[in-house]
Amino acid sequence: MSRVVLHCNAGGAHGMGHFARALTLAECAQSRGWDVVLGGELDATAVAQAAGRVPIETMPRAEVPAWLAQGRADAPDVIHLDSYWPEASDVAPGGPLVSNMQDGEFGVRPADLAIDANLGAEFRVAQPELASHHLLGIDVAVVRDAVLAERGRWAPPPGRPRILVVIGGTDPHDVTGLVVEALNSVAEPLELTVVCRPDRAEDVLAMQSPHAVTVTGFLDDLPAAAREHTMVISAAGTAIWDFACMGVPTAILAVADNQIDGYRAAADAGIAFGLGESPVADLDGRIAELASLMRYPQLLEDMSERAMAAVDGMGAWRVVSAWETLLRGVSSSTTDAAARPVSSADAELLFGWRNDPQTRAASRSADPVPHVDHIAWLERAMASDTRQLFVVERAGVPLGTVRFDYIGAADYEVSITVAPEQRGRGWAGAVLAAGERALDAALPVRFVAAVRESNEPSARVFARAGYLPHLPADAHGFTTSIKWRVGPV
Repeated sequence: MSRVVLHCNAGGAHGMGHFARALTLAECAQSRGWDVVLGGELDATAVAQAAGRVPIETMPRAEVPAWLAQGRADAPDVIHLDSYWPEASDVAPGGPLVSNMQDGEFGVRPADLAIDANLGAEFRVAQPELASHHLLGIDVAVVRDAVLAERGRWAPPPGRPRILVVIGGTDPHDVTGLVVEALNSVAEPLELTVVCRPDRAEDVLAMQSPHAVTVTGFLDDLPAAAREHTMVISAAGTAIWDFACMGVPTAILAVADNQIDGYRAAADAGIAFGLGESPVADLDGRIAELASLMRYPQLLEDMSERAMAAVDGMGAWRVVSAWETLLRGVSSSTTDAAARPVSSADAELLFGWRNDPQTRAASRSADPVPHVDHIAWLERAMASDTRQLFVVERAGVPLGTVRFDYIGAADYEVSITVAPEQRGRGWAGAVLAAGERALDAALPVRFVAAVRESNEPSARVFARAGYLPHLPADAHGFTTSIKWRVGPV
């Protein structure tokens, strides 16, 4: 049984976002047979949430380094860190696999696996050299089961618009009050559900809002409550990816420095409505625009669809699957094999490789390729701006071929063929590595490999090369794995 120690803090100055991510990963790992323990400076709310779900250990912040050191001494397979605070930074690679959750430049530290689950994170990776492997972007947003249960269930409720205001954390600058005050200037009748600290409830009610206002503390099932509202107004923390996954239209504010990148990315992509960055200069004006937007259900439904398309909810599966893959071992190829671009002189060589029965069996199409079709394909491939095709050789002897197809954003789909006469000699990893080195592409690059589920040898080649699970088998039996290049080769 594999064992993971997860560290985060929750409550007070820490907020709850780190805890929600860590708890979700702990539950995902536990469901797959892992032994888990989650620990840190956790307040009563966090303890209550975790009760009966995963084992937890609480301690003052000052005792966290000793707890992590003890956890390391107990030889877990993985230590997962989700904290901005420096007490977790003494846990360096070497021993258990170190998995680190970071948010842009916040929480960056040496790790075996660095995870930044924010929209567009792959284009702004902080200190990529500190990690051996990366999981980047909104695909690894960690979404809990309660959110997934509400995915796709949102629809504009009938009657007056209903708005859920949930800024989260301790809200030290009373952004909740500012939002409610701005909503009070909207002429159209609204129903407001305001989530705030108990000591702020009277202040909100004292505003004498013209709208129907319900004030509540922490909601046991926030996703279910959000789904029943026309829109959510939220801080731009980790919760915005929950609402996006559910398809609940959301308006967001950046109320802390670590939220600015996520705020801008979500607003620019049209998966959330931007209300501004703290200090918000024209909140009344932005709220007025938001009220206008809510008059058009189709615009809200379009936002809902864009949000769900961006966040598929498989982040926890991808992280835990990455742990399992990395624990099986990764090796780099250090041979002198080198890749060169194909030429027309390679036509007959590639034709023979492509029509080899074993090659066809592993391909999406198992049919033999006619010679005339192959020649036409090769000419198109060499002329293409979106395809790079290489022959890999060692000491003048062809070992195989690697093809990269640009499929959008930072993604290049990779496929390899080992020369039939070279099979069984352990050259597949060298062929792949040489091709990766030869690819001419601007950073970042995400290598994407689709492998037939039954082709275990090929799957092992990609896994040993550091490709991490991205999607389980599709209807055609192909699994997908990915590998990020975010620094110089």
